[in-house]
Amino acid sequence: MKFGFGDEAGDTGGAHGSSSYLVVAIVLTDDPQHLRRIIPRIRKGLDKKLKQMPEFKAYHTPKTVLARLLRKVSEQDVEIVAVVWGKAEPTRLTDPEDGYRRLCALAVRRCLERHSRLSLVLDKRYTNPKLRDLLAAAIVNDIGPQTALLLQQHESRQEQALQVADAITWAIFQKYERGDKTLYDIFREKIVFEEVWEETKNWLSLGADSHRSTTE
Repeated sequence: MKFGFGDEAGDTGGAHGSSSYLVVAIVLTDDPQHLRRIIPRIRKGLDKKLKQMPEFKAYHTPKTVLARLLRKVSEQDVEIVAVVWGKAEPTRLTDPEDGYRRLCALAVRRCLERHSRLSLVLDKRYTNPKLRDLLAAAIVNDIGPQTALLLQQHESRQEQALQVADAITWAIFQKYERGDKTLYDIFREKIVFEEVWEETKNWLSLGADSHRSTTE
């Protein structure tokens, strides 16, 4: 059984000011405690303000601290799966959130192609139970019948391994959105799958052979 922790960075919007990319990344491990221990270790030696943060959120954590955290990740026996939506063209989706759901489903499928049994915790993006159910349904409907998936959606404040996933996802997002690979390069050797989907007329059939994708 593999254990996975997933998060996203970016948004699904297409208006001015929206991100150009949406990233979903999942970190896989045999022992979640190894990931969870990274957070309290990083807190040691931080100034009082950072120590009092209820959780690590990459977007307001100093880059030097994130680098320390990601170096700890690079020392672990982990695998990282990342799927990226490049929103180069206006979305053809009636509900842009469906883009996020499809991206999550694809990331989970890539994990299950490597490991047939997966216990996965995703960051709880939605407070609305209906939207959480739609996400779960999109993922379950996409995976093959020969796989075993235990799926949960938790608050990152309650799960330190999700805070690690947040840092990883943020670093990958910076690579695409800002062209900044500084943090990404720290753990890039742990990435086993990285796929970019550009917006095309076939977006609604994400995952079909007709799509063009790139894998690093």
